[in-house]
Amino acid sequence: MSDLGTDNQQSIRFDSSATEGTGENERHSIQTYVSDMLALERHIAQPLQRQLDMQDTAKYGSALAVTTTLKGLTDSHVTALEQCLEQLGGHAASPVKSAWSTLLGAGAAAIDGVRKTKVSKNLRDDYTALSLASISYTMLHATSVGLGDVTVADLAKRHLADYARLIMQITQVIPDVVLQELRDDGESVQTGAAELIRQQTNEIWKNQADVTH
Repeated sequence: MSDLGTDNQQSIRFDSSATEGTGENERHSIQTYVSDMLALERHIAQPLQRQLDMQDTAKYGSALAVTTTLKGLTDSHVTALEQCLEQLGGHAASPVKSAWSTLLGAGAAAIDGVRKTKVSKNLRDDYTALSLASISYTMLHATSVGLGDVTVADLAKRHLADYARLIMQITQVIPDVVLQELRDDGESVQTGAAELIRQQTNEIWKNQADVTH
């Protein structure tokens, strides 16, 4: 496990009196990963209602639809992780206000200074958060499969599939949002640009699929 979420705030780790050979070490490892995921999911969920309440979001139907779906997924993920952690006998992590916050915000801050748009920036930040969640769920999946916890492995796989789909959906809708924001700002935008961007982006991802085994 990484040290994400540990600074002057309460650590998201919890003490274990596990001893070798009892299975307690394995259970503790899975508890810790689930606790971390719960903290991350809660962190991702925080800005979503604000995004939905923004008047600008309502102007872009595709962005509104994606954000609404994401809000529903994060809520369901939080509930499932809370139930899973309770069954494991672990404890919920403290809210993450340090490393994850910095990671999710640092890249955005570098771009925000030169962008006047709001909705596309929200989608970009959501994409960043979902990418972090996806690799974290992959780590949880690997841990639970490796340690033989089928229940947690299935949960991680389901949640990973949810976010993989949402990441793909954001990729498909964001060209329209970016270009419409440019039009709203008085810029002249090439006809058919959004569809061309989607085709080229999809082709790039398709061409890189050979890295999978």
